[in-house]
Amino acid sequence: MPKISKSSIETIKAQVNLVDVVSPYVQLKQAGRSWTGLSPFTQEKTPSFFVHPDKGFFKCFSTGEAGDCYSFIMKIENLEFYESVEFLSQKFNIPIQYEDSKYSKNEQSLRKQLFEIHEMAAEWFHKHFLESENAEPVRSYWTEKRDFTIEVAKDHLIGFAPPSQYALANYLEKKKFSIEALKASGLFFFNERETQITRLKSRFRGRLMIPIRDINARVIAFTARQLDQTPSDDPAHKAKYVNSPETMLFHKGKILFGMHHARKYLEKDKHFLLVEGQLDAIRCWSVGLNTAIAPQGTAITEEQLLLIRRYEPSTINCILDGDSAGRKAALRTLELTFKVGLEFQYIKLPEKTDPDDLLSQQGAEAFDPFFKHAFGPLELLFEEALPRGSNASTQEKLNASKQLFELVSLLKSEIAQEDYLRKASKLIQISNENLFKDFKSFLQRKQQLESYKNSDSTAPSFKSNQKIEDSPLTQVTWELLYLLLNFPKYGKQVALTIDLDEIRKDSVAGIFLTKLLAEFYETNNPEAINIEAITESIEERQLLANIHMTELHIEEPKQVINECLKSLKKNTLNREKRALKELIEQTDSNSSNFIELMRKVKQINQQLQDAQNIAIQ
Repeated sequence: MPKISKSSIETIKAQVNLVDVVSPYVQLKQAGRSWTGLSPFTQEKTPSFFVHPDKGFFKCFSTGEAGDCYSFIMKIENLEFYESVEFLSQKFNIPIQYEDSKYSKNEQSLRKQLFEIHEMAAEWFHKHFLESENAEPVRSYWTEKRDFTIEVAKDHLIGFAPPSQYALANYLEKKKFSIEALKASGLFFFNERETQITRLKSRFRGRLMIPIRDINARVIAFTARQLDQTPSDDPAHKAKYVNSPETMLFHKGKILFGMHHARKYLEKDKHFLLVEGQLDAIRCWSVGLNTAIAPQGTAITEEQLLLIRRYEPSTINCILDGDSAGRKAALRTLELTFKVGLEFQYIKLPEKTDPDDLLSQQGAEAFDPFFKHAFGPLELLFEEALPRGSNASTQEKLNASKQLFELVSLLKSEIAQEDYLRKASKLIQISNENLFKDFKSFLQRKQQLESYKNSDSTAPSFKSNQKIEDSPLTQVTWELLYLLLNFPKYGKQVALTIDLDEIRKDSVAGIFLTKLLAEFYETNNPEAINIEAITESIEERQLLANIHMTELHIEEPKQVINECLKSLKKNTLNREKRALKELIEQTDSNSSNFIELMRKVKQINQQLQDAQNIAIQ
């Protein structure tokens, strides 16, 4: 499988300024040689996110996230590594090369093929919608029953899946995709042993096709609406809407329909409009409500809310069905919204009112009266918890306040907590003083304090005068890696001195240290070692970022390196010694094995003494 060449990866990283990469997502302010801003990965009031463009790394001290330009794009855009390389290549117009320039579609990366398959399938469905004679009833359904224009269909690539089982497979077979990619696309039903593309059966037949796009507007899945043309042998014939299954590209709990469209208008409108379904969102766009988004046919998830929060909207306006089921569904989301720290407003429509019909008949102004009477999460909570309002009993108020405290305790801001409690005191007619007192008692009883401190286990705690041998083995590995990256002139000597078996390979630091020492062993010019060329995972990129962001004042690096070497040797020998002692305890003292084991222990004791003399010159 062809990969982007390492030279291209290195070139992009060298040419892009990390500040330019991060700035579209974080409002940065310069602070000396670094830049700082609020973390894009969590909710905070005090900036703990730092960018060091000269080093090419970022560090978030709230979450522990760290890395280079690729790590950041992978995290913020939910991309794989090679996707992040392609993303930055396109953004900064830096061409990339593959390790093998002569390859067929079958040799391309699976993800790349999947994107192409979905884009071609969407175009094919759309062409059938516009031009197929069999699609005339579908176009009538779209324009007459749903009251959309053909232009709207063109804008959003609305399609029609023909009823034929093999039509899509026959079309894509001509495009030379691999059968593995077509099977992985989610567009077909198939026998696992099937080897012929033309025998793959279409998952979507006789349905209106709505493309689902990722944040970068790439088609990654479909929602298919049942029609009269949906054949009776369709396994999901009775289902009104059918989504693509989970694939490498599509995870419905992490994707919001229309986010690629809505985010472009957020700067102007400052809020998202959360609606129930895909066609509801398209209807909103058609009348000028361009920030409409929708979950993928399920209750909204924490991952989706975090995606919303990334864009820092002032509010999220949620269209609420007027019936009891609609209110209960909204109530179930309250815990998540408070946990994530998003401000929701609820717009309640009259019972049995279809928002799609309302907007198609009256336009965006139809929502104006309901927007004026929008209410917040507390009103939603108390409407359900205190149906009798001011006539509620003391016990009912106690139960309602407990539900309130559970939600408010999820907020990380004390200002936000205080604001919600003051509003609640008015709604349930309890004095501020008593409500605050009860909330404090609630927190004490619950003992649930969440920490947003950096809990990075890979960072060291030692100082230059600390005894290195007192550290755990993994800590020593980290320290030695830190020293060799910052003082590479000692690398060759260390590589010639150390036994690589002494380095634990069950940690990221251990694996990377082993690779680095191999590079030192092969070269007499340590400054020429290409660190990027041996960096192979996001975990390694985070490790390097943590090292580069850590500043230790080491006056005698050679002395500290020697202490690390001694510690590695001693730790290895002590593990062997402990294993031998366990065997000795299980061995008959009169046996020859016992004597041999004791001899080995004596040897290790001598080696432990000799370890004191290990040193580079």
